[in-house]
Amino acid sequence: MTTKNGYADLHVHTNASDSTFGPEEVILNAKNVGLSAVGITDHDTVDSLDKALLLGKEAGIEVIPGIELSAEEGQAEIHILGYFINHKDPAFAATLKMLRESRLERAKLIIQKLQGQNINIELQDVLKLTESYTSVGRLHIARALKDAKHVSTIGDAFRRYIGQNGPAYVGKHKMSPLEVIRMIKAAGGAAVLAHPVVLNNDELVKSMIPMGLDGIEVFHTEHNTAAVERYKNMAQANGLAMTGGSDCHGMSKNKMLLGTILIPYEYVEQLRLRAGAK
Repeated sequence: MTTKNGYADLHVHTNASDSTFGPEEVILNAKNVGLSAVGITDHDTVDSLDKALLLGKEAGIEVIPGIELSAEEGQAEIHILGYFINHKDPAFAATLKMLRESRLERAKLIIQKLQGQNINIELQDVLKLTESYTSVGRLHIARALKDAKHVSTIGDAFRRYIGQNGPAYVGKHKMSPLEVIRMIKAAGGAAVLAHPVVLNNDELVKSMIPMGLDGIEVFHTEHNTAAVERYKNMAQANGLAMTGGSDCHGMSKNKMLLGTILIPYEYVEQLRLRAGAK
């Protein structure tokens, strides 16, 4: 049973997208670090939610059904989190299916570009790192590059090859921030801008507020004290919910981040009100 004295980590991934943790490990570790609630926010997929919800109920940990979707504005890639979504909504599910199919085609194009750089990895090397091939992403490709010893670290793979300025970079299927926000709201959710400091463009952040943004991820592992204060002030000045999370991808980044960002449970309640969830 959650209490308003508890803490939450609202940005956690599973192996349905690009984490090394399945729902079992997420819930076990959430319990071990003393969380009252955890937000499951996989990229373009909700395939782990039913299992996570069941396991969370058994463990006494509230699982908040979520999603992480990508949008583009100019050259900027924007990540938007959806919370308290109806993950069984048919229209929502159909759009996610299209996005996952687009991810697979993107992975094929990235691999072709890598092969053009004499980096010989195959699609199967990448897909074996996913859970039933559900939502393949660049982190899977980075892990495959590291496993094949083409790079020494995950970060090196992004810097040298598949990052936005890399020779093997391929953009995602393009959705505008407004389209993503509307998609989340149509599924009954609250739309929250993820890790805004990564954008390095506060005017872009502010431009999304009139689109119906419900909140800003104020607390994140990429945010230093100054960034936290800046986005806290922005959220409060615009009547937005504040959220936070570790952005845990299991051990993909060589350490477990789950629970390193703890937000008071009262923030979960505020987010629930924004979503109209009961």
